[in-house]
Amino acid sequence: MVRIITLLISLGCLPIPSAFADTYPEVLFENSPVGGNYAYSRVHYEGGSWVENVAGSLPVSDSVFFTPGNALALHYTSKRGGDWRVRLAYPQSSGRYSPKAGDLLVFKLFVASDSERDQLPRLALRRGDTVSMPIDIGSYLSDFQVNMWIDVHLPLSDIRGLSVGAGIDGVEFSQGSADDGAHALYLDQVEFLPASPPRVKLSSPAVLSVAKAYERHVDLTWQLPLTPSIRYIKIYRSEDNEHFAPVAIRPIFVQKCTDVVPFTNKTYYYKVAWVDYDYLESPFSNVIKAETRPVSDDAFLDFMQAAHFNYFVERTEVNSGMHGVRFGVDDATVSVSETGFSILSHVVGVARGFISRAVAVSRLERTLDFLEKVERYQGAFPAYIDGRTGKGIFAVDTVPEGDLRATAALMQGLLVAQRYFQADSGQQDPLSDRIGMFWKSVVWNDFVVEGQEHILMDRWSPTVGFRNARPMGGFGTDFVGYVLALAAPLYPLDSSAYRDGLGVRRELVDSVGVMELANNASFSVKVADNPEATLPRYVELPYVTDTVAYGLPITVGSLSASLQEAYLPFLAFDPRHKRDAFADYYANNVNLTNAYRRRDNEAGYGGFLRDVWGAETLRIGADTVHVINPSIACASYGYLPEEALSAMRALYDHHGQALFTEYGFRRWIALGRNQVADAHDALHQAAAIVMIENGRSGLVWDLLSGHPDIKKVVANHFTVE
Repeated sequence: MVRIITLLISLGCLPIPSAFADTYPEVLFENSPVGGNYAYSRVHYEGGSWVENVAGSLPVSDSVFFTPGNALALHYTSKRGGDWRVRLAYPQSSGRYSPKAGDLLVFKLFVASDSERDQLPRLALRRGDTVSMPIDIGSYLSDFQVNMWIDVHLPLSDIRGLSVGAGIDGVEFSQGSADDGAHALYLDQVEFLPASPPRVKLSSPAVLSVAKAYERHVDLTWQLPLTPSIRYIKIYRSEDNEHFAPVAIRPIFVQKCTDVVPFTNKTYYYKVAWVDYDYLESPFSNVIKAETRPVSDDAFLDFMQAAHFNYFVERTEVNSGMHGVRFGVDDATVSVSETGFSILSHVVGVARGFISRAVAVSRLERTLDFLEKVERYQGAFPAYIDGRTGKGIFAVDTVPEGDLRATAALMQGLLVAQRYFQADSGQQDPLSDRIGMFWKSVVWNDFVVEGQEHILMDRWSPTVGFRNARPMGGFGTDFVGYVLALAAPLYPLDSSAYRDGLGVRRELVDSVGVMELANNASFSVKVADNPEATLPRYVELPYVTDTVAYGLPITVGSLSASLQEAYLPFLAFDPRHKRDAFADYYANNVNLTNAYRRRDNEAGYGGFLRDVWGAETLRIGADTVHVINPSIACASYGYLPEEALSAMRALYDHHGQALFTEYGFRRWIALGRNQVADAHDALHQAAAIVMIENGRSGLVWDLLSGHPDIKKVVANHFTVE
């Protein structure tokens, strides 16, 4: 049975999303990233009433829209004795909007039929399984006209049954008067706004700085003034430098736009305008010409890495230098594990010239300054931290804990950076010394239960000990934690932990009470008569798979899990030319990757394109769906460069309009559902950057392998060929 995975690999128990859609959190609908239908809408009708839909969702119009490039088409018939409703929800990664007193629900409405005001739908707000009292849209239209865009402003205070401060999941349009007529409406830019947003006239022209063309896309950057009334940047494109059409909008916290264009070997012209809260535009910028051209494979890999790297550049939290969890909101939460991925990506960024060495070092120093102020637990950091205060953010505020998986991801990045940025031999190296202090301070051998010293536990709290902890081990991301714990200069695990701890995947069968009383010297009561009575018990699963899949021998790993599970242990640890007691990981991952390709082609997960592969299964709403994760193809470059390059090109050429953005590929595309992820993900973006680089130069693999402490682990547990 295929294992259902989530898009984010859990690196802690706090349910904080790792990515945010690249628009304002107040915006419920701005644009659908794909045409056809809008995945985050659901249509229901009965009793003679009807709503046009595509696979149960609202159609998307790319010819009638207010903000580029599309709007929602709401075409309905309201019959007596019938009923209909349409739910419009926030995308999964966006969370919910918390309304404030005085806020308005605002959207743009285009009536394309001979409809009267009282024949328009009703509207309610949704919160979980509850729905507010519906109100008539027509009552809030001061200037009702057909065949033009009109503003709808609904004060939240007029919507009964909604508690101020409660999170809103979405809105529901429903049947109003039953007139038996057919009605055609278009909806766009559905959002929540304060009653009095900044309103300063945008009289100065916008400034477009660069329009750089590639094979099938153009990267645009601009210079934005500090004018509070600017809400969006609106991008216009032309093929003749005379007739310009709007192609995209971007919020002001986004610094660039990638416009995927229809053709290569084509000249395009661009200009931009600033847009205020009333969607009034500033004077246009200058026009810049961009000519798309086919690029070499090396140039293709360069811009692929650069785009994914931009994700980390724009998501650096300003106070701490760490990786910010939420984007475009007043929230300074930072992720420790994702900061580790960001550091690895910055090393590659410097090596490829995407960012200067000085800027990267300055950012790293800011991160180290911040981390020195953060409270640690046995040397381990919390999984999430407030970037302003340095205080840990925990699932339960009164239960602080150090997260070993998150700390291992951070330490891996720091050790690679230490090697890359180290000063010339014989010189004083303050940066290396500071990283060394963090590395030496993690008390790895205190993250074990006394009597089970070979098993790492994933967290520890000074108040509840191991109560919330789970055992680490088995093939996958825990490989990194064990390698670092065995390599530790001051507090390493015993050598037996490699085979007996890492080499077994364990699932806890005892209660949290047993975990809290675990007989650990650093926390817990002693049970003198029977110390084994407090030892946790597990279901143990083998590390080695030892099977044949699609004609290929597989030693470790499984086709029932995402291929990312096999790649993540080796973002920095070099699997080439070595094997341990379990496997030759490089040869195994080559076979596993080829088996995935064969499976995906045979099952048709990539449609009719044999070069589109890298399927995962995940839960979307109530459905289990096969999706293509583009970062799998990118990360495969470290093992099968030719096949990976063909896959990246196929995704870019055939699905780039929906998938490829200024931050690289989105997290997934569900070809059978006409749906893509609404956001990006630190783990996936880093896998693309780092593993493409490992396949091109071996840079990150070589850096970590050259660390003296890592060399000891290789010498003790691997046979080097």
